[in-house]
Amino acid sequence: MKKNILIVGSSSDIARSLMFNSNYNYTKLTSKENGFDIMDKTTFPEIKNIDGIVYFPGTINLKPFNSLKASDFQKDYEINVVGLINILQYYISNLNNNSSLVFLSTVAVKVGLKFHASISMCKAAIEGLTRSLASELSPKVRVNCVSPSIISTKLSSRILKNETTKEKIINDHPLKRIGEPEDIANMIEFLLSNKSSWITGQNMHVDGGLSSIKI
Repeated sequence: MKKNILIVGSSSDIARSLMFNSNYNYTKLTSKENGFDIMDKTTFPEIKNIDGIVYFPGTINLKPFNSLKASDFQKDYEINVVGLINILQYYISNLNNNSSLVFLSTVAVKVGLKFHASISMCKAAIEGLTRSLASELSPKVRVNCVSPSIISTKLSSRILKNETTKEKIINDHPLKRIGEPEDIANMIEFLLSNKSSWITGQNMHVDGGLSSIKI
């Protein structure tokens, strides 16, 4: 029997790669298709019999720390963290046994990258939430997180369009390339599947070696 997976932020490139290459029943929530708003629970549809939730909404607000306003931090936190909390509190009672939650973090939480103050703060909160919920919801629900480095998506296109910047980013990674959406989608699919049935509370780095190898 196919798993029923709720995809939040299904317009992202990684989400599309996941849905295209894996064999699950997907329910998609995105503001572009059905007026869904992660900050407004009145827009949340009723969905039962859920085997997994993947939360994709995120931001790349890369600025020097002194250029960031309090409103920048607040907006990033709302999209990355509060929206996720809203989703979980609304749908968590509809999760089946042996279900799986997958969240997205960033390599910048572990490595420490300049201009990442706001996003790394938000994603660090998600990593903490991952471990806490993994403890609280076990053994019924597994909770894991995926931490990519930069991926070639619409969200990162304004950074990667500069060839000098792109070349530097490539050279900073031991595997000498930019990540692709399917690199992350493959890990998410694994964490949703029964093949990862003894994995919970983990942060899986899919980052071309950036977080663990010095070159």
